[in-house]
Amino acid sequence: MESGLPVTSDAIATEVSFRPFAFASATTIFLLIGATSSLYGPLLISFSHKFHLSLPEAGIVLSVNFVGALFGVPLGWLAVKRYTGKTVLFSALLPMAAGAVGVALAHSWSFFLICAFVVGVGIGALDFSLNTMMARTALKGRAHRLSLSNAGYGLGSVVGALLIIVLEPKHFPLLFGGIAAVAVLLSTFNGGVHAPPLRAEANQRELTMMKSERRPILLTFIVAYILYVAAETSSSGWIASQLHRVGFSASIGSLVTAGFWGGMTLGRVMGGPLHKRFGDRWLVLAGLSLTIVLSLIAFSDALAPYAYPLMGLVMASVYPMGLIWYTVLCPHDSDGLALIILFMMFGGVVGPGAESLMVSLFGIHAVPLVIASFAVLDVAVFASALRYKPLALANDVSERT
Repeated sequence: MESGLPVTSDAIATEVSFRPFAFASATTIFLLIGATSSLYGPLLISFSHKFHLSLPEAGIVLSVNFVGALFGVPLGWLAVKRYTGKTVLFSALLPMAAGAVGVALAHSWSFFLICAFVVGVGIGALDFSLNTMMARTALKGRAHRLSLSNAGYGLGSVVGALLIIVLEPKHFPLLFGGIAAVAVLLSTFNGGVHAPPLRAEANQRELTMMKSERRPILLTFIVAYILYVAAETSSSGWIASQLHRVGFSASIGSLVTAGFWGGMTLGRVMGGPLHKRFGDRWLVLAGLSLTIVLSLIAFSDALAPYAYPLMGLVMASVYPMGLIWYTVLCPHDSDGLALIILFMMFGGVVGPGAESLMVSLFGIHAVPLVIASFAVLDVAVFASALRYKPLALANDVSERT
């Protein structure tokens, strides 16, 4: 959906472009992030055996990786404002590789956690910088680029689960060694990325002038993304547990979880064509509305294994299309994107936390209820953003003043 906004020389100066090979590399980086993030949960038992820990003690690595990603986002934020895109990607991939090597070779739990933290920093920096760069590409085709590149994350989550099955959990050092090798290789494939640093004075003047107008839009999208991530993580993280509690085997639970991420991947691949037909905002609202319906269907033990992969499919467009919606309302606002991506990670704490509490109080069938609740709140917040109009670009502001 074209915004109709005028394109200024400043906008052209900061516009990002990817040559085909560089775009393929960026999508593969998302795949690497998804695969890496998906490994820790299924490998907790292997970690506990190697380091002689209880399962809850081993679970600390999930939080450590998450905290590392939180640190990585502001580092990526600072980097994209000062350095070119290829430098930022190179600088984030190498620490991720070093951290993965450390995880593979660690013989002490403390060193293992330090290395997992470093991996998380790389993940956070890469996730932010790549999404920011994709959001700064030309408006024509932006939906396709954001959706297709983010589809790599879902595909990586499926690949990670399959690799654990193929190599066996006890051989996890081989998995992290492979992650390190791929990260080093990908650091050499970004020559086709044209992403100038975001330090143009004109953009800063623009953002200063429209700061008061931007604030309510930004707050709306921050809340919306926290709720979205809460819905996504509370579904993907509890699918297997719900199915196992109602009588399905552990392998069926894992397969349905993989189906959820497979649906997410397929939905994001379809994002570009769907955006041309329906536009960003309506894809977001429709995706969340269908999530509510499928959550209610998942109350049925017989239908839940089919509802969750479809849920991944309909939720797929919310993340990339929401970013496009925001960039149309607030052009060139990299700081706003950074804050959205930073704060939305708290949804990864809120969602699973709410699931754990509700399951302990009301039983396993609270899982789809929590997902539906987050989706209801989220569709209401996103719908409230329909009242906002795109903020004027720098040249319009200067003309008025």
